[in-house]
Amino acid sequence: MHQFLLSSVAVLFACISFMAHSQVPTDPTKTGELMSAPPGTLSTLSLPSSAITNTRVGAGDVLRVTVFGQPDLSAEVGINYKGLINLPLIGALDINDLTTSEIIAKIAATYKEKQFLKNPEISVEVVQLRSQMVSILGEVSHPGRYPIPGKMTVLELLATAGGLTTDADSNVTLLRRNTDQSKDDVRIPIRLGETNTTERTPLDVNLSNGDVVYVNKKKLFYIHGEVNRPGAYPMEPDMNVMRAISLGGGLSLRASTRRISIYRKIDEQAKQFGVNMADTVQAGDVVYVKESLF
Repeated sequence: MHQFLLSSVAVLFACISFMAHSQVPTDPTKTGELMSAPPGTLSTLSLPSSAITNTRVGAGDVLRVTVFGQPDLSAEVGINYKGLINLPLIGALDINDLTTSEIIAKIAATYKEKQFLKNPEISVEVVQLRSQMVSILGEVSHPGRYPIPGKMTVLELLATAGGLTTDADSNVTLLRRNTDQSKDDVRIPIRLGETNTTERTPLDVNLSNGDVVYVNKKKLFYIHGEVNRPGAYPMEPDMNVMRAISLGGGLSLRASTRRISIYRKIDEQAKQFGVNMADTVQAGDVVYVKESLF
């Protein structure tokens, strides 16, 4: 009997592994939907220029500078690796890490200082934003790299990336580069769906250039045997055997509360443990409720 149960559990693990690796991505040629980027690939997605307001700019960005009433002085210019742009009459102007409103003020002041224009009226629009980028990976509809249009929070980035997939976990990790190169990058754990009325929720954290948001894949456990709804269920904090049985619809009439086992993969082998109701359930565990002997 013991050998039979171990064989059954081994088959169960094999089926679970096959199901996890046999999912086929949507074919966009048939449905018109977008496929997620393959592992290791990042797509760069842009936002409409109207959404980019008063953001900081840097090398690689492209600006449209308009001098009202002076079409010859208006131009579309790129910011070079030194943070400089070249404008008619003015020449090179350092605008690295300035906001669009600060650039307007600097251009206007330069035209007045050089006595080219008395009261210049300037507008600056970001045509392409490449210097301020964040990445989102994992279980979102459209993983990739996105520009930061002025300010962007974690929640706004999740929405911009098309929201979560059905396999998304409630745990999200924000990776932030440490400006001190002698120290490790900062990992900020965020739990979706949890808010605090007295403090700012982590979902409202403003993103910085170079941030990476990773949405983890949902962790599952499995319950089988004498329960009413056997199958796979998402993990919860502090999951124990009693809660696992509850999610599985409770015990059947033939179940034995004294014959409950957990099969856990350790070093690529399924090991069996006898457990009670208060014992912890880990991700990937198979909880097996056996039939009563009497």
